[in-house]
Amino acid sequence: MSSHGSATLEIDVPEIEKPQNGVAGLKHWRYDLMAGLQVAMMGIPLSLGIAIASGAPPVCGLISAIIAGFVFPFLGGAYITISGPAAGLAPALMAGIIALGNGDLAVGYPLVLVAICIVGIVQVIASIFKAGRFALFFPISVVEGMLMAIGMLIIIKQVPAFLGYITPPIKSIPKALTLIPEQVMGMNPVICAIGAVSLFLLFFLTGIISRRTERWVKLIPVPFIVLILAGVTAWLLELPEKYLIQVPLNVFEHGIVLPHFAEALQRTDLWGEFLILIITLVLIDGTESLATIAAIDKIDPFKRKSNPNVTLRAMGVSNSLSSLAGGLTIIPGGLKSTTNMLAGGRTLWANFYYACFQLIILLFAAALINQIPKAALAGLLMWIGWKLCSHKVFKRIFSVGKEQIVVAMVNVVVTLYTSDLLDGMIVGTATKIVLLVKDVIRVSPGGVGAALKELFGNPVIRIGDGRGARDVMTVAANAVLRGTVGEMKNPYKIYLSSATCMNLVKLDAALKKIVIPEGTKANYMIILAGKIVDHTTMEYLHNFQDRAIEGGHTCVLVGMEHFRGLSDHALAYRVSQVPGNLTAFA
Repeated sequence: MSSHGSATLEIDVPEIEKPQNGVAGLKHWRYDLMAGLQVAMMGIPLSLGIAIASGAPPVCGLISAIIAGFVFPFLGGAYITISGPAAGLAPALMAGIIALGNGDLAVGYPLVLVAICIVGIVQVIASIFKAGRFALFFPISVVEGMLMAIGMLIIIKQVPAFLGYITPPIKSIPKALTLIPEQVMGMNPVICAIGAVSLFLLFFLTGIISRRTERWVKLIPVPFIVLILAGVTAWLLELPEKYLIQVPLNVFEHGIVLPHFAEALQRTDLWGEFLILIITLVLIDGTESLATIAAIDKIDPFKRKSNPNVTLRAMGVSNSLSSLAGGLTIIPGGLKSTTNMLAGGRTLWANFYYACFQLIILLFAAALINQIPKAALAGLLMWIGWKLCSHKVFKRIFSVGKEQIVVAMVNVVVTLYTSDLLDGMIVGTATKIVLLVKDVIRVSPGGVGAALKELFGNPVIRIGDGRGARDVMTVAANAVLRGTVGEMKNPYKIYLSSATCMNLVKLDAALKKIVIPEGTKANYMIILAGKIVDHTTMEYLHNFQDRAIEGGHTCVLVGMEHFRGLSDHALAYRVSQVPGNLTAFA
């Protein structure tokens, strides 16, 4: 058991019970086809709204969703995940369009397409070097703060359209906030009423559905229904075109925006803006994509595990092809993927059928799409934004620990103040490092340099134990068995020093080198012997433990009694109560 290689921890489910992608998955077409139709009814309003929130023509949201559906199923990487444009990238895209176009969306968008194409290429290259594992580096609190900030940005940006106040988009969030009173005074009451009723129905109907237990009830496409009602209202009231969505009736003749590569090369004054936008999109796209597939894996009824690097490659190819046809950035979508699972989708062919339905609607029902009021889509986006930054999100983060909400709120405040998601992520990560350094020094004084070495160094003290059976039994006696039964014989011991998001990549690499001989069961014993274990690492260790148990192995975390959790949460950040090195207690 001390040999090295690659380990796979999966449930031993017969192959027939685990639908596969590719040609083998076509036999599940009945399930995937109906799921694709269901997701399309959910996804069409989202695609249109995300495009508008990004400062792009509405049709570009549908184009990117269609391309994602035609690419992702053939490149694999996941199973029930549905990819397409995402609200999480809308604020960054809007800021990029305004910056590159000097406030003119029509000028800035073709230049942003160049950046999206480069982002795709970077993602493909990153996947070759297996960069998917580096998503572990980002603290969960920073990612949570980024998502909350995105939700707030979306809501603030949609206020003018919601009120029926026509005005050019503004990049500065502080300035946008100061203009809200003026926009309220100049609102169009009819348009605002349509937006308000749409927003109310989204909350009201989804609230009713969430309280019902019947599976079919949860498949009702509330956004689709709300936009149909808003469209009928707009038709009855004969609203002017300036308040309605505008999608070209002939998308191939008038709807495709091509990237301006030549202009991007010639405008050297914009290269700095290009670099910032590319870095921002790569970080947000990659982090949110990998976080989403990990979350969707947890609800996959067949317990299949996505490949983060293959998914990263698929997103890269999708992004580059999407940009060439005028589409937005593409990532896996949590809401659409959840709908796919509930609708019975089994393979990535559901994503393909989802794209086919969207293409059919775009080609043959564009006139109906053009009856949708912008205010209704603004209400839809506000609803999505609220789901990202509601009081429930604050309560969930706070329940894990006060330090989590501090880091998240620093991220939010900096993002709103600077109107830049990248600034928020950088300052949020720096805040996290400062808090970790403080706790390491408090437990074991040794200066900032020693603390940084502790945080960024390899957390694996050693794997295996040559001290004899007596020590093995001593450790086993103190083990807290979560989800395991029976005795642990000859446990495979992994000693860890301080483990945080800053060195989690090294821990992940070490654990993946462990080889479990085929047909045998492993007894993992992860022994915590460092100064701190942060929330990101606690979640990783519990996920590793769950995968091991699902695979028929045994896995325990040892040494928890020597740490003090900063909250009562099972995954709380923990600080050692014992000065010095804990290895002697392991």
